[in-house]
Amino acid sequence: MPRILPFLLGAFLLVVTPGATASAQGISLIRDSEIERYIRAWSEPLWEAAELEPGAVEIHLVNNDSLNAFVASGQRIFVFTGLLTAASDPLEVIGVLAHETGHISAGHLTRFRDGLKGASTISIISLILGAAAIAAGAGDAGAAILGSSGEFATRSFLTYSRTQEASADQAALQFLTASGQSAHGLISFFEYLGDQEALLTTNKDPYVRSHPLTQDRVAQLRDSAQQSPYWMRPARPEYVDMLKRIQAKLHGFLTYPPQVLRKYPLEDTSSYARYARAVAYHRQALIEQALEEMDHLLEESPRDPYYWELKGQILFESGRMEDAIEPYRNAVRIAPYEPLIRVALAQAILSTEDPETVDEAIGNLLAANRMEANNGFAWHQLALAYNLQGDEARAALASAERFAIAGRAREAARQAKFATMELPPETPEWYRAQDLYLLARNAIEDDYRRRGKKPPPDPDDPDSEENEEPDDGTEQTGERG
Repeated sequence: MPRILPFLLGAFLLVVTPGATASAQGISLIRDSEIERYIRAWSEPLWEAAELEPGAVEIHLVNNDSLNAFVASGQRIFVFTGLLTAASDPLEVIGVLAHETGHISAGHLTRFRDGLKGASTISIISLILGAAAIAAGAGDAGAAILGSSGEFATRSFLTYSRTQEASADQAALQFLTASGQSAHGLISFFEYLGDQEALLTTNKDPYVRSHPLTQDRVAQLRDSAQQSPYWMRPARPEYVDMLKRIQAKLHGFLTYPPQVLRKYPLEDTSSYARYARAVAYHRQALIEQALEEMDHLLEESPRDPYYWELKGQILFESGRMEDAIEPYRNAVRIAPYEPLIRVALAQAILSTEDPETVDEAIGNLLAANRMEANNGFAWHQLALAYNLQGDEARAALASAERFAIAGRAREAARQAKFATMELPPETPEWYRAQDLYLLARNAIEDDYRRRGKKPPPDPDDPDSEENEEPDDGTEQTGERG
């Protein structure tokens, strides 16, 4: 399958689907437990040096070939897959992460925070797309995208001043030195982008447009970086391994399968080549070949949770749901703190509709939601699990959580109201249903006021035609490819 939109295969659990405008640009957000874990491993020493709370920083993967990364809406870092696949050294990606951490640490996004408060991830992506389109000279297209986001129709969005860039540069050097790493990768990345200053605007990488580069700036940065005692220190071997695994997985899922097999030919028996080929075979429905590659990998590394996860994914998406359960269980046993893997296991269990195993699915979903409460797909699966048990009250509560995450206030209010009426009073779940109902009601009333209308006594009344909420296509569906 050469095209990934609107849903992605494999360990890529798509929890946000973009609206029509973003889709037309070939943009989607992807979730992958392994890639997110590795980016966090690279980032956390930098965040520690910047005195940022790691739990407060969100990593988002953007499916796009651009060499790009952004910080938006406080502490959200958007990393484009093009940056990850193009990097020749993990220090290049780490350098970019250090620079973006510099923007967060210095508060350069304060002027955007009020306007973006409460904005969905898709709205932020639409803003990024619009800003890039305008900078590239496609003014009409950029204005349309910015208009669709409802925020900041301005050419200055996500464009930093030279003073801010210099500040982020120096902060990046400080964080890299504090974490015992070289800035060589950051310099080489900036030198490549700096060469594009001479190109026509339409050919520049988006990073150049939002982070203006000059030869003098890069030269000054190099002079400062070479003063570090770690200038000649190479990337840690485990970081090199992480980058190669990321690239193998991304190529496997996002590159046309015949091209994957040319890049990773059969005579290449490295773990990275087998990883990429397993995914490519799976996408071509060559399931036995895919499983053969995975069995080789698991024979070499039987305690690798991501290998077990991918084997479970291949089996599940091939219609072998029951066979997928044990590989997922193995992955959870080895990596119990990976919420996406727990959700995948629960989905496989629920797909069998075996009442004897529903409790196991619920346990995994509850654990996943404790670790990551904003995954709408996990709440959707939990609602399905409770429905299988005939527990309509808890199913409604889980659905209310799901709709609240998706910004569907009326649906959230209706489900929360039902849960409040059906759950045992004064229990934690009953209080949570009340909280969700009040939050949803407040959101509905705020929407009325923004439209210059007086809220009715019961704005979440499902019988009110005026309150029918149109489906704008931006709900977090969490459907798997």
